Amino acid sequence: MIENTAERFLILIQHPEKCRFIVSEQIKNVGFLGAIFLDLSNSKNLDIESGRIIVKSVDVDLSTSHLIVIEQIAKSRRIRKIKSWLNIFSIKSRKYQKDIFLGLEKKGIIRINHKRFLGIKYYNTQLTNPTVRDNVISELRNIIFNEAVMNAENSIILGLIEACKMYKIICRDKKEIKVCKRKLGEILKSDLIAQGVDKVIKEMQAAIIGAVVASAVASTTSSN
Repeated sequence: MIENTAERFLILIQHPEKCRFIVSEQIKNVGFLGAIFLDLSNSKNLDIESGRIIVKSVDVDLSTSHLIVIEQIAKSRRIRKIKSWLNIFSIKSRKYQKDIFLGLEKKGIIRINHKRFLGIKYYNTQLTNPTVRDNVISELRNIIFNEAVMNAENSIILGLIEACKMYKIICRDKKEIKVCKRKLGEILKSDLIAQGVDKVIKEMQAAIIGAVVASAVASTTSSN
């Protein structure tokens, strides 16, 4: 039912009951784009060399958003680093997310609520099948706390959780968070992690820190 990391990420960060997300806007946007890159790396559409994205193929069977991203990278005359591409695509991150949400709505997992305020159209999303999210979390918890067998797809989403520091999504208390941090650190250093995932994760962590710092500076400036 869930076909890629981008879908898993958006399902995990969706509040289980309310029409909102449980992470900040910066982490949502950067994390989502990181999920797109991780999917494309796993599908052998791109490779990471010295922190830069190298396109191997534009033949994508994932989503329209994945296709748009890989085609734009392929058309670029410059070979850019992951962080640069994250900044470039972040401008339209919500547009790419909408495409994934539409797919999840067709599957009966998410409902898109169309809204209007002062003539401006917008939307929010809500889980209509919370069991799907519960199952993803349960599967990840089994890997972390019960040492269940991990496949490539699970290693990718766990890497994304580490990059975005989203431990609270799969942990129930501070004790579990401590164990989770240690286990994820071990997994990322092992041969179990999907090839190329560790490189994307490191770049994402830098981008997330940069986005959070920039937001804090902007907030401080506006308040003075």
